[in-house]
Amino acid sequence: MQLLKLFLIGALQLFGGWLVVSASLLWLFWSTPLVDASAALGISIFGGLLLWIAIALVASSMARLRERFTILRGIDAIPPKEGNNSAILGRIESTGELLQAPLDGSACIAYSYSVRIDIGSGKSRSNREVVRGVALTQSRIVNTSGGYKLLAVPTIIGATPNLSKAECIANFLAYAKHTVFTPVGKASAKELEAQWLDDDGTYRSDVAYESFEGARIDKWYTTQHCVPNGALVCVFGRYSQAKGGIVPSIAKPTRLIAGDINEIASTLRSQSITRAAIACVLIAITGGLVLMNR
Repeated sequence: MQLLKLFLIGALQLFGGWLVVSASLLWLFWSTPLVDASAALGISIFGGLLLWIAIALVASSMARLRERFTILRGIDAIPPKEGNNSAILGRIESTGELLQAPLDGSACIAYSYSVRIDIGSGKSRSNREVVRGVALTQSRIVNTSGGYKLLAVPTIIGATPNLSKAECIANFLAYAKHTVFTPVGKASAKELEAQWLDDDGTYRSDVAYESFEGARIDKWYTTQHCVPNGALVCVFGRYSQAKGGIVPSIAKPTRLIAGDINEIASTLRSQSITRAAIACVLIAITGGLVLMNR
């Protein structure tokens, strides 16, 4: 039910923002000679969608810059604030049994992985997900202001395997032999909801989108991010003083970036630039449509 509520809220936000921007463009086109009247409605609808996505990307870009500034300001010495916009920088320490990452066997506190398959070639080339998984053991982030629990399942940007594609696939197949996968469908939707709401600091899930039997593993490619014990991390999410750590939030999904301060700041800067660049492209496309229909 929580997952359905989240999707409905997201859909309403997307549709509502699109409607407002499209209506504003239509009013502008009807009140000025910017475009031909016959093309005004179509450009307003399509251009409104592009501009609304651009607005969201700009907002996300600015958020990444704020997070970068917060890190460089030295948040390891500042206690986190109650609420959704918290950040904790420090060394992550396991308070539970360490996990073993499926693609390289490394000991870690948390990991996420996926296996995808290439389909087709050339312009018709695409890919689809075969399996995904995530796991988390109990831990806390320690810095000069104290120790804080990680009680939410985060999106992870962390260490990647230093192995070949063939080795990663072989390790995954060995892992799959003793793993129970959740099949895609209602069960996987419930698993995703459980992942977003889990608040005890321990979690594991593996979801299969198709059978491995007779699979073209030569077309597979893998990704994995893991967080070693003792790694320097920055966690963004909702902080609860009562719980003493980062807790799940539908409004503010938890993100964890592992690496030294400069690497984390660089990652956030790169994400900010990428989002801003895509926003500029979308704005340029909208402007091109207007110029083509004057």
